[in-house]
Amino acid sequence: MAYDGSRFGIGGLFLKTMLLSVVTLGIYNFWGRTQIRRAIWGAVSVDGEPFEYTGTGKELFFGFLKAIALLISIGLALFVIGWVGGMLARSRIGLLLASLAFYLIVAALAVAAVYLATRYRLSRTLWRGIRFGLDGTAGRFVLGTIGYSLLTVATLGICLPLLRTWQARTIVNNARYGTVPFRMEARGAKLIWPWILTMLLAGPTLGIMLVWYRVREFRYWSSTISIAGLRLDGRLRLGQVLGPAILLAVITIAIFAALLVPSIVAAVEAARTHAPPPATSTVMILGIWAYVALAPTIGFVILGHPVLKASCETMAIGGALDLEAVAQSSDAGPRTGEGLFALLDGGGL
Repeated sequence: MAYDGSRFGIGGLFLKTMLLSVVTLGIYNFWGRTQIRRAIWGAVSVDGEPFEYTGTGKELFFGFLKAIALLISIGLALFVIGWVGGMLARSRIGLLLASLAFYLIVAALAVAAVYLATRYRLSRTLWRGIRFGLDGTAGRFVLGTIGYSLLTVATLGICLPLLRTWQARTIVNNARYGTVPFRMEARGAKLIWPWILTMLLAGPTLGIMLVWYRVREFRYWSSTISIAGLRLDGRLRLGQVLGPAILLAVITIAIFAALLVPSIVAAVEAARTHAPPPATSTVMILGIWAYVALAPTIGFVILGHPVLKASCETMAIGGALDLEAVAQSSDAGPRTGEGLFALLDGGGL
C-alpha cells in the first residue's frame, strides 16, 4: 500500500476551499471538498493501482439542502406541538419538552449521518473499476450507539473502547468491495486496559498517552480486517504520529498564547488599578477567526499528510485476492451526498 500525495499540493486545495467558501458564503465548500477527496483518493494505491473518487460537489450540495429541510421541518413540527400543548396546559412545559425532543432527535440523526455519509463515500470509491459499498441500516447503528454510549456514561468513560470498536466493526462488517464483503473481528474488551491506562496518564503526559492509544487502537483494528483471503496488518508506530501531533499542538498553543496573553495582561492590570475593563481586541478576534478558518489546512500539512503517508506505507496486506470472483454490485449508492454530516464535518473530508 502506498501514498504519494503532495503535502503542499493537497494543502493548497484545503486553503483554496477555505478562501472560496468565504467568498461564496460556504457554497464552494462542497466542490472544494470533492477536489480534495479526488486528490487524496488518487494518491493512495494498493498493488500499484490507485483508488478513485467519483462523487460530485452537486451531490454534496443537494444532500446538504435535504438535511437543512429535514431539520427545519422537525423543528417547526415540534414547535407547533409544544406551543399547542403549552396553550392547552397553560404552561411553558410544552415548549421545553419540544426543545428537548428536538435536541435528542438531532443527536440521533447525527449518529445516523455518520453511517449514511460512510455509505455515500464508499459508493463513490472505486479500485480497478469496482466500487465499494455499505449495506445494513443506519437505525441499527443508532440504537447500538445509544446503548454503548449509556454504558460508557455509566462506567465513567471506561467502556469507550466497546463503543468505538462496535461502531467500527459494524461499519466494516457491512462494507464490501463489489459483491465481496469485508470482515472485522475486533473486540473492544481487548482495549479496555490500555484505555484505562490512558485515562490515568493522559494528564501527566500532556496528552501523549491519547496519541499512544489511538495508534494502538488503529493497529489492533486493522489487524483484524480481512476480505476474501486478504488480511490487513497495520504496523503504524507511535513515533510516526507523535512528532507531527506535538508540532501541531505547539503551534496551536503558541498562536493562541500570542493572541490571548496581551488581552489577559491588560485585564489583570485593569483589575489591579480598578480601571474600566479593556475592550475586546479586534486583532485577537480576527486572529482567532483566521486560525480556525485555516485549521483544516494547517492540520493536513502538519499532521494529516505525514500520518496518512505513514499509515499507508506501514500497512501490510497478506494473501491473494481473486479479482475474477469480484463482481460489480448493482447498488450504486445514494443519489445525493452526506446531508446532515456536512453540517457536522466542518472543514474536514
